[in-house]
Amino acid sequence: MQYLYRIAAGADRAEAAEPGALEAVRAAGGWLWLDVVDFTAEEALSVSRAFGFDAIAMEDVTDLTEFPKVDDYEDHAFVVAHGVAPDPSRLHTSEYNAFIGSGLLVTFHREDLPEFRWVRERVEEPGWLGESGPDQLFARLAEVGARRFQPLVEGLEERVLDTEARAVAGDHTVVGDVQALRRDALMLRKIVGPLRDTFMRLGSEDLGGIGERARLRCQSVRDHYFRIAESLDTAQAVLGAVLETYRSTVAERTNEVMKVLTVFTAVMLPLSLVAGIYGMNFVHMPELGWRLGYLWALMLMVVIGLSLWVYFARRGFVGGPHWQRAPRVVGKGLADLVRLTIKPVTGVAGLLVGRPGKNEEGAGGHAGPAAQ
Repeated sequence: MQYLYRIAAGADRAEAAEPGALEAVRAAGGWLWLDVVDFTAEEALSVSRAFGFDAIAMEDVTDLTEFPKVDDYEDHAFVVAHGVAPDPSRLHTSEYNAFIGSGLLVTFHREDLPEFRWVRERVEEPGWLGESGPDQLFARLAEVGARRFQPLVEGLEERVLDTEARAVAGDHTVVGDVQALRRDALMLRKIVGPLRDTFMRLGSEDLGGIGERARLRCQSVRDHYFRIAESLDTAQAVLGAVLETYRSTVAERTNEVMKVLTVFTAVMLPLSLVAGIYGMNFVHMPELGWRLGYLWALMLMVVIGLSLWVYFARRGFVGGPHWQRAPRVVGKGLADLVRLTIKPVTGVAGLLVGRPGKNEEGAGGHAGPAAQ
């Protein structure tokens, strides 16, 4: 499917035209935007012949390129970029290509990305284009596409925090969730990094078809992708730490269980020794003839058991930390230190407010005796 728009010289809005009238639109003057969606190889080559695009560049259009890039030609620039695909079932990106010249903008994309739909809906509104040209229109497209990455990054950060709390609680589903998040973060990072480098070139180099105002917009897009890349790098590092936190929690719980079992074993060993001694069937054992011998043995076992339990409790071998309470404090982090950042401000405010007051009191104190 093709969408053709003609923008007359000095016009602030576009006029839709039939794709079959491409030659007439080109001959009418002004500049045009041809958006080719869900195209076939034959359709792309037909458009290429009409505009005389480079054959190698058209190979990048028909054969999906893995990474974004920009190529500079004599009278136009060729850009390969990626946008977030509108597929709610899974996260992936979709490639789009753009030829940017002095009087034309030709874009190719197999999936109808939301940023292109959004611009097509507004390009015919009066005043939306202003006095922009094809390079600035592409910069707007790229800017909208970059903003669509932001909800993904914000959602990733929220899920990382949630996963971290669950890791401290020892939730066994954390491992699968962390692996899924790391895979998606890595996939986005592999795209966002080249996108940042691509728009760095578009915003700094003198490329064919790219004017000064469009370069300024491309610099804004570059900064946006730079922040996204940093957020993704941080998220991947935190996810690695989350796995370590989960392993530490599980190991700590295992240690707690082993410690309790060891304490019970240590308590039972002396009791087993007493029972073993008085369970021997020797004839000459004076305690066997005692009337209170049974009660004596039981009391001795109780005293030994309680003494050992109190000893281990005082040494901290039993009654350790409760990990199920840990999620209640997750997220506080440096919150208690915020007051340290407030104190200098309040101190300065006190000086600014207090000094005039002291001066007034001093003035009043000196004025009293003078009045007298």
